[in-house]
Amino acid sequence: MKNSSDKKDRLERFVRDNRDGFDTFLPQDSLWSQIDSKLHSEIPIVPEQSKKKIRRLSSPYFDWRIAAGVFLALGIGFLVYLNNEYGITRDPRVALKVPTYAREFNTYNVAIDQKREEIIKLARNNPELYKDFSADLASLEVSYQNLRSNLSNAPNQEALLEAMVQNLQWQVDLLNQQLEILQRINKVKNEDDKQVDSAPVI
Repeated sequence: MKNSSDKKDRLERFVRDNRDGFDTFLPQDSLWSQIDSKLHSEIPIVPEQSKKKIRRLSSPYFDWRIAAGVFLALGIGFLVYLNNEYGITRDPRVALKVPTYAREFNTYNVAIDQKREEIIKLARNNPELYKDFSADLASLEVSYQNLRSNLSNAPNQEALLEAMVQNLQWQVDLLNQQLEILQRINKVKNEDDKQVDSAPVI
């Protein structure tokens, strides 16, 4: 400790005593060119081909980014597949709680949605009938929602799941009957329109 403070004091004294000499001393004009030539002589010149090799070796992240992109694409594809098969986004609570029934629930729900869309298209000209059909289906849907809400604390979960599947089957059957009725109504209406069109004008 004392040794370093002595050195410091001596250095300060030396600088103080020789300050005038430091201020009057100017470097030679050729000093910078000498430094520059020494620097260039020490740095090896690398040809272009080997620079490319060095870049490839020095950027390992390029390969990882491709692997990460492929992994992400596969992951998203797998999630889309799971969602299509098991309806995870449609009803995540049921899909995660009872994965063995998830595929069956999803199949019924997809069929119900498709049949509803068909009914909406066929019942455009008959809004009163569509209201009646919707009311019939709504009672089954309320029953299904009640069953689903009891799923987590049901003493006999297997029986409850069977009841949920039965309810979904009833919904599909009801929608099939409604579709059949609407198709008959539209068929009769189309035949009446054809007869009116083909009737002779008096």
